Amino acid sequence: MNKDGRVHFGDTTRQAALFETMILAAGSDGSVTKVEVEEIYRRVFERPEFNGIHAGDLKAAISHAAQVVAKAKGLGEVLPSIAERLPDKRSRELAFGLAASIVTADAKMPPSEIEFLKALQRQFGLSEEDVARLFELAEDKAPLPPT
Repeated sequence: MNKDGRVHFGDTTRQAALFETMILAAGSDGSVTKVEVEEIYRRVFERPEFNGIHAGDLKAAISHAAQVVAKAKGLGEVLPSIAERLPDKRSRELAFGLAASIVTADAKMPPSEIEFLKALQRQFGLSEEDVARLFELAEDKAPLPPT
Protein backbone atom coordinates (compact mmCIF):
# COMPACT_ATOMS: atom_id res chain seq x y z
CA MET A 1 0.00 0.00 0.00
CA ASN A 2 1.34 3.43 -0.79
CA LYS A 3 1.17 6.64 1.27
CA ASP A 4 -2.38 7.58 0.27
CA GLY A 5 -3.71 4.20 1.43
CA ARG A 6 -4.16 2.77 -2.03
CA VAL A 7 -2.86 -0.60 -3.07
CA HIS A 8 0.29 -0.81 -5.14
CA PHE A 9 -0.64 -3.44 -7.71
CA GLY A 10 2.88 -4.53 -8.49
CA ASP A 11 3.18 -5.92 -4.99
CA THR A 12 3.38 -9.49 -3.79
CA THR A 13 1.30 -9.03 -0.67
CA ARG A 14 -1.45 -10.99 0.97
CA GLN A 15 -4.00 -8.73 -0.72
CA ALA A 16 -2.63 -9.58 -4.16
CA ALA A 17 -2.76 -13.29 -3.27
CA LEU A 18 -6.44 -12.93 -2.31
CA PHE A 19 -7.21 -11.26 -5.64
CA GLU A 20 -5.35 -13.99 -7.54
CA THR A 21 -7.33 -16.65 -5.68
CA MET A 22 -10.62 -15.00 -6.61
CA ILE A 23 -9.58 -14.66 -10.27
CA LEU A 24 -8.51 -18.31 -10.38
CA ALA A 25 -11.86 -19.30 -8.89
CA ALA A 26 -13.82 -17.21 -11.39
CA GLY A 27 -11.95 -18.68 -14.35
CA SER A 28 -11.67 -22.25 -13.12
CA ASP A 29 -14.53 -23.38 -15.36
CA GLY A 30 -13.09 -21.72 -18.45
CA SER A 31 -15.24 -18.58 -18.39
CA VAL A 32 -15.93 -15.68 -16.07
CA THR A 33 -19.57 -14.72 -15.69
CA LYS A 34 -21.00 -11.34 -14.77
CA VAL A 35 -22.37 -12.88 -11.55
CA GLU A 36 -18.87 -14.04 -10.56
CA VAL A 37 -17.41 -10.58 -11.17
CA GLU A 38 -20.22 -9.03 -9.12
CA GLU A 39 -19.43 -11.48 -6.30
CA ILE A 40 -15.76 -10.43 -6.40
CA TYR A 41 -16.83 -6.79 -6.04
CA ARG A 42 -19.26 -7.61 -3.24
CA ARG A 43 -16.69 -9.57 -1.24
CA VAL A 44 -14.00 -6.94 -1.73
CA PHE A 45 -16.21 -4.14 -0.49
CA GLU A 46 -17.31 -6.11 2.60
CA ARG A 47 -13.84 -7.21 3.72
CA PRO A 48 -11.56 -5.03 5.86
CA GLU A 49 -8.52 -6.57 4.12
CA PHE A 50 -9.44 -4.49 1.07
CA ASN A 51 -10.10 -1.15 2.79
CA GLY A 52 -8.98 1.79 0.70
CA ILE A 53 -9.75 0.18 -2.64
CA HIS A 54 -11.89 2.32 -4.90
CA ALA A 55 -13.79 1.13 -8.00
CA GLY A 56 -10.99 2.15 -10.36
CA ASP A 57 -8.40 0.53 -8.14
CA LEU A 58 -10.46 -2.64 -8.01
CA LYS A 59 -10.53 -2.89 -11.80
CA ALA A 60 -6.75 -2.47 -11.84
CA ALA A 61 -6.33 -5.10 -9.10
CA ILE A 62 -8.52 -7.58 -10.96
CA SER A 63 -6.67 -6.89 -14.20
CA HIS A 64 -3.29 -7.33 -12.51
CA ALA A 65 -4.37 -10.58 -10.84
CA ALA A 66 -5.73 -11.86 -14.15
CA GLN A 67 -2.39 -11.12 -15.84
CA VAL A 68 -0.47 -12.94 -13.10
CA VAL A 69 -2.78 -15.94 -13.35
CA ALA A 70 -2.62 -15.94 -17.17
CA LYS A 71 1.20 -16.04 -17.11
CA ALA A 72 1.25 -19.06 -14.79
CA LYS A 73 1.78 -22.46 -16.32
CA GLY A 74 -1.07 -24.00 -14.32
CA LEU A 75 -2.21 -24.31 -10.76
CA GLY A 76 1.00 -26.07 -9.75
CA GLU A 77 2.89 -22.85 -10.38
CA VAL A 78 0.51 -20.27 -8.96
CA LEU A 79 -0.97 -22.00 -5.89
CA PRO A 80 2.36 -22.38 -4.03
CA SER A 81 2.99 -18.66 -4.57
CA ILE A 82 -0.42 -17.80 -3.17
CA ALA A 83 0.08 -20.09 -0.17
CA GLU A 84 3.46 -18.52 0.52
CA ARG A 85 1.84 -15.07 0.73
CA LEU A 86 -0.93 -16.47 2.97
CA PRO A 87 1.17 -18.21 5.62
CA ASP A 88 -1.41 -18.33 8.44
CA LYS A 89 -4.50 -20.51 8.65
CA ARG A 90 -6.92 -17.58 8.97
CA SER A 91 -5.68 -15.98 5.75
CA ARG A 92 -5.89 -19.31 3.94
CA GLU A 93 -9.41 -19.88 5.25
CA LEU A 94 -10.39 -16.42 4.00
CA ALA A 95 -8.90 -17.14 0.57
CA PHE A 96 -10.73 -20.47 0.37
CA GLY A 97 -13.98 -18.84 1.49
CA LEU A 98 -13.60 -16.12 -1.14
CA ALA A 99 -12.92 -18.73 -3.82
CA ALA A 100 -15.94 -20.78 -2.73
CA SER A 101 -18.08 -17.62 -2.84
CA ILE A 102 -17.00 -16.94 -6.40
CA VAL A 103 -17.60 -20.47 -7.71
CA THR A 104 -21.01 -20.73 -6.06
CA ALA A 105 -22.15 -17.27 -7.21
CA ASP A 106 -23.61 -18.50 -10.50
CA ALA A 107 -25.26 -21.58 -8.91
CA LYS A 108 -23.24 -23.90 -11.20
CA MET A 109 -20.48 -26.20 -10.01
CA PRO A 110 -18.85 -27.96 -12.94
CA PRO A 111 -16.14 -30.53 -12.12
CA SER A 112 -13.37 -28.04 -12.97
CA GLU A 113 -14.51 -25.71 -10.17
CA ILE A 114 -14.68 -28.59 -7.70
CA GLU A 115 -11.18 -29.69 -8.72
CA PHE A 116 -9.91 -26.14 -8.25
CA LEU A 117 -11.34 -25.97 -4.72
CA LYS A 118 -9.83 -29.39 -3.91
CA ALA A 119 -6.42 -28.21 -5.16
CA LEU A 120 -6.76 -25.08 -3.03
CA GLN A 121 -7.72 -27.19 -0.01
CA ARG A 122 -4.66 -29.42 -0.46
CA GLN A 123 -2.30 -26.49 -1.01
CA PHE A 124 -3.61 -24.67 2.07
CA GLY A 125 -3.72 -27.79 4.26
CA LEU A 126 -7.37 -27.26 5.19
CA SER A 127 -9.38 -30.06 6.80
CA GLU A 128 -12.67 -31.38 5.47
CA GLU A 129 -14.39 -29.68 8.43
CA ASP A 130 -12.77 -26.33 7.59
CA VAL A 131 -13.83 -26.65 3.96
CA ALA A 132 -17.40 -27.65 4.83
CA ARG A 133 -17.78 -24.68 7.19
CA LEU A 134 -16.34 -22.18 4.69
CA PHE A 135 -18.33 -23.61 1.80
CA GLU A 136 -21.56 -23.30 3.79
CA LEU A 137 -20.81 -19.64 4.55
CA ALA A 138 -20.04 -19.03 0.87
CA GLU A 139 -23.25 -20.66 -0.33
CA ASP A 140 -25.28 -18.63 2.16
CA LYS A 141 -23.44 -15.45 1.12
CA ALA A 142 -22.70 -15.00 4.81
CA PRO A 143 -19.75 -13.00 6.11
CA LEU A 144 -16.51 -14.96 6.12
CA PRO A 145 -14.49 -15.36 9.32
CA PRO A 146 -12.29 -12.42 10.31
CA THR A 147 -8.55 -12.66 9.90
